[in-house]
Amino acid sequence: MQGIPTTEVTILGLPGLLIGLLFGYILSGMTSLNFNYRVVLGLVISLFGGLITGLVFISPPLNAYITFSVGPFEYLFMILSYLGGYTLGAISNWAPLPEKPRKSHIIYEPDDEDDFDREIEEAMGSDFKANNS
Repeated sequence: MQGIPTTEVTILGLPGLLIGLLFGYILSGMTSLNFNYRVVLGLVISLFGGLITGLVFISPPLNAYITFSVGPFEYLFMILSYLGGYTLGAISNWAPLPEKPRKSHIIYEPDDEDDFDREIEEAMGSDFKANNS
């Protein structure tokens, strides 16, 4: 069994690693995105980035300069290099997730109108007086 030459690995993997690193660094620093969006964007960028890079390597102007063929394993390697670059970029610039606001509720029960008015007065401040008409 013969291994893959290191020049082929470098040519196929380096663009994905660098571009994935850039996207991971940028997207993981955005505090407006929650954890799920960051992970899904990483997977989508990795998939499409690897496929587009593979298509660039088999296009006529570039395939004349490379001495190897791009097959399914090379596509998988390019997708994984994008995913690895995205992961490294995300780890290096991970912003804290936005905190969820506390949800406060006032529950109205007709039996406790006086308690309900008191809760409203406490919630609105001391200047507010409930209308007891």
